[in-house]
Amino acid sequence: MANKPKRINRPWLPERKPFERQRHASDFDYNGRKWRNVRRSKLDKDPLCEYCAKVDKVTQATVVDHEPRAKVLIARGDDPYDEKYLFSSCKTCHNSKSGRERHL
Repeated sequence: MANKPKRINRPWLPERKPFERQRHASDFDYNGRKWRNVRRSKLDKDPLCEYCAKVDKVTQATVVDHEPRAKVLIARGDDPYDEKYLFSSCKTCHNSKSGRERHL
């Protein structure tokens, strides 16, 4: 039966740190309390998809979307929590819009 080899102590090497993802200033915290509260208030205020409403279609909104993207707003120095940059949308409209943005 195979045994795990003993660990070799090399005191001249620095101790390895566990992997930590570096956070950038442009990262937006979608799990934060502030975002959850802003999202909930936006969906309470506008419960229907704003993109579907432009084509006279009634769909319940489930996603709050930034227009332009949150990274762009942060880079410009704008507040990504400001309601003028937020749109209520259904999952279908959000996915198609996000897909188009990724391929620009």
